[in-house]
Amino acid sequence: SRPKSRLAWGIELPFDRDYVTYVWFDALVNYISAPGYRADDGRFRQWWPAHVQLIGKDILTTHTVYWPIMLKAMGLPMPRTIFAHGWWLTGREKMSKSAGNVVNPLDLIERVGVDAFRYFLMIEMTLGQDASFTEDTFIRRYNADLANDLGNLLSRVTKIMGTACNGRVPPSGDQGADEEALRDRVLDAVNRLADCVNTFKIDALLTHSADIVREANRYLERTQPWTLAKAGPSARLGTVLYTAAETLRIVSGMLFPVMPGKMGELREVFGLPRVPVLDDLRRWGVLQPGNTVRPVPPLFPRLNMTGIQDGIAKKKKTSKTQQTDRPPASQPEPVAGVHLIDAEEFFKVQLRTAEIVDAERVEGADKLLRLQLRVGDSQRQIVAGIARQYEPRSLIGRTIVIVANLKPAVIRGVESNGMLLAASKGKQLRLLTVDGDIGSGAIVK
Repeated sequence: SRPKSRLAWGIELPFDRDYVTYVWFDALVNYISAPGYRADDGRFRQWWPAHVQLIGKDILTTHTVYWPIMLKAMGLPMPRTIFAHGWWLTGREKMSKSAGNVVNPLDLIERVGVDAFRYFLMIEMTLGQDASFTEDTFIRRYNADLANDLGNLLSRVTKIMGTACNGRVPPSGDQGADEEALRDRVLDAVNRLADCVNTFKIDALLTHSADIVREANRYLERTQPWTLAKAGPSARLGTVLYTAAETLRIVSGMLFPVMPGKMGELREVFGLPRVPVLDDLRRWGVLQPGNTVRPVPPLFPRLNMTGIQDGIAKKKKTSKTQQTDRPPASQPEPVAGVHLIDAEEFFKVQLRTAEIVDAERVEGADKLLRLQLRVGDSQRQIVAGIARQYEPRSLIGRTIVIVANLKPAVIRGVESNGMLLAASKGKQLRLLTVDGDIGSGAIVK
C-alpha cells in the first residue's frame, strides 16, 4: 500500500481511507484468474495448485507471505513449491537502471542469436544463487562450448560422411570398448535429465551435455575417422561415424528446450524430426542408417571478441548520448594498500574445486608439497608452499579451491599446473575449502 499523498491512483483500503493498494494484489490474483478461478472450474482444478512458482528473490516476501495469506483467506490450496532464483550481476553489482549497468540482451541476441544467449544464461546461473554477466565470459563460453566443441563435432562428422559415405548415415558395425564407453556415458547423462529438472539444476543438465560433446570429440581423436576414410568405406569407419552421429542426436534432444532453433537445424542434418521425442533419448540406435546427411553452414560461427565488443560498445555509446545527462555517480574511496582491478580482469581467473588424491614432500624443499589433484574428469599436479602447516597424508581426500587457468611453472624442478587458495595471517595458514559436498571440478563463483 501507499499513502494517497504519494500515489494518486489505486484501490482505497477499506480500513484506512488515506491509503491505497495498487499493482501487487491484483498481480498476484492473476496466478489463479488466468487458469480459470471462478470462471472454468475444470480448467482451474487441472492447473492449480501450481507445482512450482519460479520467482526472483527480490519479491520473495510478496510470494511467501502476502500471497499465501490471500490464498488462505480465499480457501484455496497453496503452491506446492515456491522457488526463488538469484540476480544477474555485472561484475559484483546488481543490474540497475539507476546505476547504468544494465545489459541489453537484444544487443547480443542481434549478433549471436537467441539460442546461444539462452544457453549462456542457463548454464552460467545455478538457480538459487546470483550469477555474473560479462561480455568476455559470454564470448569465451560461446566459443568453447558451442563453436569449438559442439560445432566442431558436427562439422567433423558431416564432412567425412559427405566424402566417404556418399552423404548418408553409415550403418554401425561391431562396437568396441571405446564405443561402449561413450554410449554408456551418453545414456547415463540422459538418465539424469529428470533429476536435474526436478531439482532445478538446469546448469548441471547443460554441463552434462557439454561433457558428452567433449567426450565425443576425444573419441574421434582416438579413433581418427579421417585417417580411416583415406582407405575408403569400411565397417570400422561406419561404426565410428555412426557412434558420433548418434551422440549428436541425443545431445540435440537434451539441448532442445534451451536451443530449439539450432538443435532443430542440427537434427535435420541427419534426417531427424526437428522436435525430439523424450523416450527416444533413452534409447541407443534410433538414428537410421541410410538417412541423407544434409550439408549445413557452421551452426555457431566462432566469435571475434574484439569485434563483438566494439559493436556492443558502439551501440551503448549511441544509446547513452540519447539519454538525459545525469550528474556523475560518486566514486567509492579506494582502500589503502589495495590494488584495484576491474571486473573484466577478475573474471579472467578461473577457480575450480579440486580433490587431493595424493601428497608428498618435494625433495630438498622444507616448505613445498607436491599435490596430485582430481579436477572433474582430469588429473593435474601442483606445488604448494604449505608443508610447514600440513602433513601430506592429512590432505588426501580434501576438496580445495585452485586457480585452474594459471600458466604452468617449474618449481624446484617440479612442474606445477595451477595454484591453490589459502588464507594467511602471521604464521597461520589455512586452506580455502567449500561448504558441503560439491565434488571436484565445480566452478567457484
